[in-house]
Amino acid sequence: MPRRRIFLARPRLDCSFKRGPVPAVEGPPTSSLRVRFGRFLDRLEAYHRESGDVLEVETRPLWQFELEAMQKKARQNDRLYFPHKLRSQFPIGDNALYYKKAPLDEYTVDPAGWGASLSFLPPPLVFSAEAEELFVRLRGRIARNESGFDQPAPGSRPVAGPYSLFVCQVPHDETIQFHSTVTVAQALTAVIAYCERRGVTLVVKGHPANPEAMQPLRALTDASRAARWVRDVSIHTCLAGADRVYLVNSGVGFEALLHDKTVIRFGHAEYDCVTPMSAPDVNSLIALEAHRHSREDNAAFLHGYLRHCIQSDDPASYAAALEAF
Repeated sequence: MPRRRIFLARPRLDCSFKRGPVPAVEGPPTSSLRVRFGRFLDRLEAYHRESGDVLEVETRPLWQFELEAMQKKARQNDRLYFPHKLRSQFPIGDNALYYKKAPLDEYTVDPAGWGASLSFLPPPLVFSAEAEELFVRLRGRIARNESGFDQPAPGSRPVAGPYSLFVCQVPHDETIQFHSTVTVAQALTAVIAYCERRGVTLVVKGHPANPEAMQPLRALTDASRAARWVRDVSIHTCLAGADRVYLVNSGVGFEALLHDKTVIRFGHAEYDCVTPMSAPDVNSLIALEAHRHSREDNAAFLHGYLRHCIQSDDPASYAAALEAF
């Protein structure tokens, strides 16, 4: 069998993926999340070398990879891997696969991109003993306080009594730009208005990565008699006590499913098939009051979704995910 020619565009992990300053000498990854990302890329390289493929790797700041150059590389190779882009946004070629870190420490590799654009969505919702076993195993993340970002130690409930939870996202994040027509501020405004009308306490969880971007969302929260802003509280503590979870399309939605919560979203996400979508207004939220999630459907979704993903420490998952293309 002829050896395949593989090109891997590998972003530097010591600087921003967005345009900005670049250290003259490449240093270590800037976070534990990027350390894990680096291990995934190392194992992706090892997978292709062990498969006998001819692998070319180019490492540079993500924003310095130019589309025309990548299109040329695609024509010269059998397969090209590129990070953190959608095909519709960065159309390299029919043999390009786009890779990205996903919410449960898995990695997606897909010809369409990432998130709600993944080509295999929605997976079939087939509940089984295997799906239940996976669901229980994934719930171990709760006890270990594991999340996409490092979390404060678990503590007491953020407020006394019942509450709903709104999960903030960075307003200019690409998840919002490409997969939602509703902004984070619009969604939060609607949920606050709904909670005020219904007499419900709303806990609003700030995003840990960008406190400055959270300031307008905190102002909306602080102006409401129904809402309370929290930041340095574990997301698992927040989720555990919540009656209902609202978000645009955050990766926290996956963790909310593991917490066995009803999730209402305002944008598109991987978990669209098991969560209802609301318009950003009070009447639309009232119309969803009777909705309750299905634990079996959530387990079936996670099982079907993760079958298409790579677990970086599982060699079999590389072959299963990559040879599907």
